[in-house]
Amino acid sequence: MATFSYRAVDGDANVLTGKVQARDESELEKKLNIQGLTLIESVKAGFLDFRRERITFRQQDLSHFSYFLHLIVSSGMSIMNGLKDLKENRENVKIAHVAELIHNKVESGMSLSDAMQEHPGFFPNYYIQMIAAGEASGSLEKMLTDLMRYIEWQINFRKAVRSALAYPAMVFSAVTLLVIVLFTFVFPKLVAVLTGLHADLPLPTKIIIVTAEFINANFLYLFIGIAVLIISIKMWLKTYEGKRTVDSIILAVPFLGDLVRKIDLSRYCKTMSTLYSAGLNIEKTLSISAAVVHNTVLAEALNSVTESVVNGESIAQSMQKTGVFPSLIIGMISIGEKTGNLDSAVQRVSDMFDKEVPETLKKVLSYVEPMIIMMLGIIVLGVLLSVFLPIYKIVGGIRVR
Repeated sequence: MATFSYRAVDGDANVLTGKVQARDESELEKKLNIQGLTLIESVKAGFLDFRRERITFRQQDLSHFSYFLHLIVSSGMSIMNGLKDLKENRENVKIAHVAELIHNKVESGMSLSDAMQEHPGFFPNYYIQMIAAGEASGSLEKMLTDLMRYIEWQINFRKAVRSALAYPAMVFSAVTLLVIVLFTFVFPKLVAVLTGLHADLPLPTKIIIVTAEFINANFLYLFIGIAVLIISIKMWLKTYEGKRTVDSIILAVPFLGDLVRKIDLSRYCKTMSTLYSAGLNIEKTLSISAAVVHNTVLAEALNSVTESVVNGESIAQSMQKTGVFPSLIIGMISIGEKTGNLDSAVQRVSDMFDKEVPETLKKVLSYVEPMIIMMLGIIVLGVLLSVFLPIYKIVGGIRVR
């Protein structure tokens, strides 16, 4: 016997929840029927099922799910039967689990988009809105095609940024590790040797000795202090004020701020293009597009675009007021509005950002990489000076004698 957590409706359409012991879901359904209840959803209790409820549904998983859903719709199979087959897929546990959740909701009478709305941890807002638009217009297959393209773009975009940042991150990690090893293991032994010579040490060596002695004498306190500082910063960054402060500093940094601005505007325009082409009204399109922007300062500016458009201003005028968009983009949007070709104008803007972001990223990295190498060189030079200067001085003193 297993314990099932369930959601069910009674004769008055009230939703009830509870736990019942049963051998399987069929027996659970029979037991509930005896009580005059109709089963909506059930979850088998236990460690494995607890893990399944906490499953992480990444972009790649959403892409796979969209692909299978597209196959179901394009083949002419009913959503119910397709989801039923999909939830029995043992090769991909994540997709099977999500398909089971959606199937149970659709079986209880919900639409596909409403069922997805119940699970925002698996389905982003833009995804749900496009599915709803596809259901309303009878073009669900086209919406799923657009969604697959958009999700694939997001995945490739992230991969491109991560691969570009991999080398600087690796070098920076190596520099950090080198510093830790030097001050933890190398310099303490060096200090013992040099102080034993009772020689007049040069300034670089004295600085290294004082630093190494301080770190070794207060290692535990430093470790605890750094740990507390990191935790405090993380907690502060979870607050809106903290994140906004950091985001505003990032935007003010030369080159880096320009890169972050272009990346977020690229996300905004790509989402706007996809949603507007799907037939969503302009208010929903703009608000959902602003929600995908990561930088809070830019998100505030883009939310103000939505408010201005709702109040009757044109999109181009609203964008110009923010001071975030380049004049070329505002001009393209303005022409698109006037000619009734806003969707194609936004698509061209999105394509332009797709080209500009990699170029800006390369430009930023062309400055970052030499800086990291210079930092590594300064550390190595400092080590060499602190070691060889006293040795050279001692040897020189012996020759004089």
